[in-house]
Amino acid sequence: MKNRNARSPLKPSVLAVVGALAALAAMAPARAQTSQPTEAAAAPAAPADSVVVVTGFRASLNSALNTKRSSDGIIDVIKAEDIAKFPDANLAESLQRVPGVSLTRGDGGEGKQITVRGLNAGFTRVRINGIEGVTATGASDINGSTNRGRGFDFSVFASELFNSLEVRKTSEASVEEGSLGATVDLRTARPFDFKGRTFSLGAQEMHNSLSEKYSPRVTALLSDRWKTPYGQFGALVSAAYSKRTVQEEGYEAVELLSASNDGGFCSPAGYAPQNPANNAVKGITAANCGFGVPRTSNPAAYNDVMSRTDNYGGTVANPLPGSGAFAPRIPRYRRSMTQYERSGLTGSLQWRPNSATELNLDLLGGKFNNKRYDNYISAISFGRSLGQSNGKPQTSILESHFNDAGSWDYGKFNAVDIRSEGLLDVYSTLFRQYVVSGRHDVTDRLKIDFLSGQSRSDLDEPQRTTVQFDSPNANGFSYDFRNNRNVPSMNFGVDVANPNSFSFAPQEADGTFHGQFVGRYLHTRNTLKTNQVNASYELNDNLTLRTGLSKRDNTWSNVEIGSGGNGLTLPAGVGMGDITRQISGFGKGLGGSGVPGSWAAVDLDKFLKVYNIECHCTEVPGSSYNYLNQANRGVDESIKALFLAADFKYDVFSIPLRGNVGVRHARTDVDTFAMLNANGVLEPARFKNSYRDNLPALNVSATLPHDVMLRFSAGKTLARPEYTDLAPSTTLSTQVQTVTIGNPNLAPIRAKTYDVQAEWYYAKNAMVSVGAFHKDIGTFIQGVSERAVFSSLGLPESILLGGGCSITGGTPACATLPGTTVVVNRQVNTPGGPLTGYEFNLQAPFSFLPGIWANFGLLANYTHVDSKITYITRVDNPNTAANEQLTRRANFTGLSPKAHNLTLFYEDKKFSARVSAAHRSSYLLNVLGDVQGHDFTIVDGSTNVDFSMSYNITPQLRVSLEGQNLNDTPLRYGRDSQRNDTLLYVHSGRTFVVGLNYKY
Repeated sequence: MKNRNARSPLKPSVLAVVGALAALAAMAPARAQTSQPTEAAAAPAAPADSVVVVTGFRASLNSALNTKRSSDGIIDVIKAEDIAKFPDANLAESLQRVPGVSLTRGDGGEGKQITVRGLNAGFTRVRINGIEGVTATGASDINGSTNRGRGFDFSVFASELFNSLEVRKTSEASVEEGSLGATVDLRTARPFDFKGRTFSLGAQEMHNSLSEKYSPRVTALLSDRWKTPYGQFGALVSAAYSKRTVQEEGYEAVELLSASNDGGFCSPAGYAPQNPANNAVKGITAANCGFGVPRTSNPAAYNDVMSRTDNYGGTVANPLPGSGAFAPRIPRYRRSMTQYERSGLTGSLQWRPNSATELNLDLLGGKFNNKRYDNYISAISFGRSLGQSNGKPQTSILESHFNDAGSWDYGKFNAVDIRSEGLLDVYSTLFRQYVVSGRHDVTDRLKIDFLSGQSRSDLDEPQRTTVQFDSPNANGFSYDFRNNRNVPSMNFGVDVANPNSFSFAPQEADGTFHGQFVGRYLHTRNTLKTNQVNASYELNDNLTLRTGLSKRDNTWSNVEIGSGGNGLTLPAGVGMGDITRQISGFGKGLGGSGVPGSWAAVDLDKFLKVYNIECHCTEVPGSSYNYLNQANRGVDESIKALFLAADFKYDVFSIPLRGNVGVRHARTDVDTFAMLNANGVLEPARFKNSYRDNLPALNVSATLPHDVMLRFSAGKTLARPEYTDLAPSTTLSTQVQTVTIGNPNLAPIRAKTYDVQAEWYYAKNAMVSVGAFHKDIGTFIQGVSERAVFSSLGLPESILLGGGCSITGGTPACATLPGTTVVVNRQVNTPGGPLTGYEFNLQAPFSFLPGIWANFGLLANYTHVDSKITYITRVDNPNTAANEQLTRRANFTGLSPKAHNLTLFYEDKKFSARVSAAHRSSYLLNVLGDVQGHDFTIVDGSTNVDFSMSYNITPQLRVSLEGQNLNDTPLRYGRDSQRNDTLLYVHSGRTFVVGLNYKY
């Protein structure tokens, strides 16, 4: 079956649909021949100094359609509706309207990253004004955590800064390699885009239904151009600023763990075998599971839980009691309040001394400042062992219930530790870019162009502070999903609104916790430099030769340093009421009862006045940074490329063919480093690697009768490994002789791609298309375990030292020596798999209808993707003879098999309105393979509905109203396809925006 797929990359049924569309169009009534030609067909090529003015949603669609039609490859385009006005408030949310593009939302529900044809953000390159850029932001741990990879976070920029975006889904020899999903091109405005002096000023006010906060948004653009004796000059500057408070509320389980995990639960008195065993230090006896913690488990409920077993996909011969009963690790409610400021500035200078020469300077700066306050009220015993502050073995089961799917949907317990936790994450992303570009027509046939620029993105997180207050051994805690599978009702057994229910003090001798604090500093920098020069020579009217050289230097660095402790005692006279505040009004929109409306929450501002744990100094024990165990790593990539290509235009059997064919050769040199703790001294580990690729590409477009275009594309492409997988960060356990390390020798993920698409431009500014695509992905990157002699890893031998041991024959000898064979955990290249799909796209203005109905129109698209890859769900233990490796074949993570978008719009000279719905089906977040009782983590499908309307009071003055996320779509993660336990459920409310814009 696998070989048959390889021989026939596109399904016959899909090819038949494409062919049928072309045939139907060719047999269309003769009326189509006499219909008014589309703008792209009727208009000659615009001269260099002409200006295309785009005003209005319909005009932006038409302009984008013309660009799509004139391209050789398969691209989709979105144009600005007007000066400094993009169709959506967020670039990522605009992109989700493109066929095959799905949106990944960040904290607060705002669009953050995209997946293209099932491949996540790490497989998609984003270019801004012609050069690649990477932007990274922070996030909550369960919602993706901080971006340390190659993915582009679109939330950094205001959409008003950009004039157009293109999604290039097929490869071309002249386009830089590095993308398996798509290359997204963003372009800011330039002065020659406008006829003359242009000014625009806009102001908006946003309101969110959950946070109930009002937030401003301001944009401005000024552009002008002049004719001088030295040619035409132009200058433009634009700016955007917004300030917003986003609220998110919901429930998290953090993880789902079996009852047998972490030592199991406290068994009933007289139960055999007794659990936990007697322990005088912790006060465990036949009658008690700890000091002041009697054994109160109900035998019937305890047996109901512990009688359930799971052999974890046949991997465990004798499953432990309770291994088949899964409870939330840390069931908790969360309120997140994010305050952000987004500011951006663009500048552009253009000089056109004559029609044959042009020089451009484009500048872009963006800053995204965030303060995210997370507050949790949680039960923490279910994920802690006896050695980790007592935990689950002290907890008694009073009542239990399991639904028909085997989900533990209700439980009541005694001796549960309750925690109120507060987190403040302060981070900012600063992006700076300059691009110098130009072109010169040496002759009518010989033309050259160049580009040189740099983009730099700095994610700085000077403060990530977590403070926890505990209430140990609460009786009567319960969670209940029976009336609401998404958000349980929870009774915490104590008055969580009373600050005195909690404590903050040092850990007791028996292990009982009374709170702690944790801190982190992080800085990640991405610097990408690009220099390229291209030349083209027109041999004749049918053939143009092109070539080009480029050099790119990508530098990534990441530093993370932690701090924290649990040994602080509140000063005399300071009570819990002095360092807490009340969370109130919680639970709107979550549904059901049993959700606390308020609780005593950590007030970080008050706490820091008592103990400045952010001083990172010896005066506050535990606050000092742990410099020796810092993560300090980096990757330098140098990419040199040469391409040779030909553009062609021929008539074959009276059918006009055009396109391009070529090959791109790229050499990549990789230099990686990481600082390692070598016996109390930081020492660098460095590795080098290089690889070469020849990447052919073919794009052909055939113009068939009756405004039908048939396209075919094929090529080879690649996506480079994530920086975090390349960097040689190392974790060493000398006693068990295990090393976890990055792999600087990783090869890129390579693929062969095929696309076919038919487009019928059946009326003016209208199109219907259907296409199919296939990617034969040859390699993937996954983690494995293998055995290797330590000295062969290239790591400094000094990291083996510690406690005065010797690696040179002295005594005592270190537990791991340079010649010791160790178990190595690292990422490696593994076999890939196929990805196949098809797309449908429709742009249909209702111009054929009479009267006012002709002002309506419809946009619709649908994408179906199927992929299969073999995931390693359990690595082999090299210390045993048997092969314990387990695999699971499944879709790519992040791939929604089905996605569709629908937009109904209306526009006349004064009024414009549209409503849009974007849907993506459920997708896999993690492939777990049942080795811990769960096969997958699944993100539920979602549908987001937005609307926008505007009215032109005068030709210069426009008023607008927008609604975003009208159906308040939640984000839900489910764990295990059978039980579908809720791992995460959050929502962020609806947002409404009113605005006013003036231009001249």
